[in-house]
Amino acid sequence: MGDLVAKATKVLDLFRLDGRVALIVGGSGGLGEAMGLAFAGAGASVAILGRRLDKCEAVAREVESLGTQALAISADATRFVELQQAVQRVVDRWGRLDILVHSAGTVHIEPTVGYPEEKYDRVMDINCKSVFLACKAVAPVMLQQKYGRIIAVSSVRGFQGRAGDPSYPASKAGVNLMVKSFALEWAKEGITVNAIAPTFVRTELNTWQLDDPTFSAWVLSRIPMGRTGQPEDLMGAALFLASDASSFVTGHVLMVDGGWTSA
Repeated sequence: MGDLVAKATKVLDLFRLDGRVALIVGGSGGLGEAMGLAFAGAGASVAILGRRLDKCEAVAREVESLGTQALAISADATRFVELQQAVQRVVDRWGRLDILVHSAGTVHIEPTVGYPEEKYDRVMDINCKSVFLACKAVAPVMLQQKYGRIIAVSSVRGFQGRAGDPSYPASKAGVNLMVKSFALEWAKEGITVNAIAPTFVRTELNTWQLDDPTFSAWVLSRIPMGRTGQPEDLMGAALFLASDASSFVTGHVLMVDGGWTSA
């Protein structure tokens, strides 16, 4: 009992990330930006990876404004060599890499009969295959450290089909099972692998959908809490999964959906 009391007095320390290093793939805006800033607020150094260097640099400045260190990296998340090079830059800068977040994503909605194959491939490559590539790139470092936290951004759509959208739900369903496979593979190596599945969150990726009154009304009708998500809604969930507070949690898909999947 006394031991539990002692641990309880320091429970908030479990959420601190002082001395930790995070790489955010797809960190130049939206959900990735929010999670990177949450980690910085908890004391981590943060590398921001995205296609556009100027946007990565802007987020890196936000990270630095929170009193920690940042690195902006321009890379294509669908190219393994570029991800390897990014990981090496992080290790060269800080000597370690503790946390990977994969938040890169895209969507293309069109009825199946006319759905272009190249669009399908692009959605699968960015949303699903690049999760595999990013994990493969960071794994050697984390395995050597015997420590790692990997978080992939999934979606409630990974649990439900949607007419006229043959690629996005499939890509996120793939992520859900991929994190479980990696979690099993590295369970004894000090590496946890989890996913966060948000509902519709207003970001650059889907503003065009949520600005449609009919679509927005349908979305709100599915969310018991009565609103769409905001990027900051993922901050606490991501911090939990990135920190020692979740040291016994792996292979889990954490819903941040306002009750969508419970309705």
